[in-house]
Amino acid sequence: MPRAGRPRTFGLQEAAASARELFWQQGYSATSLRDLAKVVGVRTGSLYAAFGDKHDLFLRTLNEYAREAGEVSDDLDLDEPVLPQLRGFLASALAAACSHPGRGCMLGNTAAELLPGDAAAAAVVRQGFTALEQALEVAIRHGQTTGEIRPDLAGRVQARMLVALVQGLHVVARAQKNPNSLMDIVDGAVEALRPLG
Repeated sequence: MPRAGRPRTFGLQEAAASARELFWQQGYSATSLRDLAKVVGVRTGSLYAAFGDKHDLFLRTLNEYAREAGEVSDDLDLDEPVLPQLRGFLASALAAACSHPGRGCMLGNTAAELLPGDAAAAAVVRQGFTALEQALEVAIRHGQTTGEIRPDLAGRVQARMLVALVQGLHVVARAQKNPNSLMDIVDGAVEALRPLG
């Protein structure tokens, strides 16, 4: 008669969330299985049984982060002026830099640490950035139809520039004593979208 498996004493969602915080703060390479087991509160064998190896667990947490990043479209209200919302989106990078110094964006961190060598992580990063770009492009094109944003700008290009700007803000903010001092960059990017004259 086969032995019954040991029941899991931890929730998979909670464990994955704890692992994500650790990967996000320390990076993939600097995070050991022992670190992960400690933060989750289980033995490494239980982690293997629940999630597979460290890379499998990392990809799971990165996928979840990418999904949440792509949900920025849920936060954009097209019945309201777009530019203040885009400003808020950019400012959120600086707010994150103040509340969690050095953490940055998990997608950007992964791109800097693991790409191009990790094809699976690269696919997740691309997916996350693309979803974010698409949500911002929708907002920009809507702002163009209402006259809030310059009609001569290419919506897709502007959306990609905003994603790149957020990544840059996360990096530059690490060197600032007060990341909010970079708000002039945010304001400049928003002003560049306004109609001329």
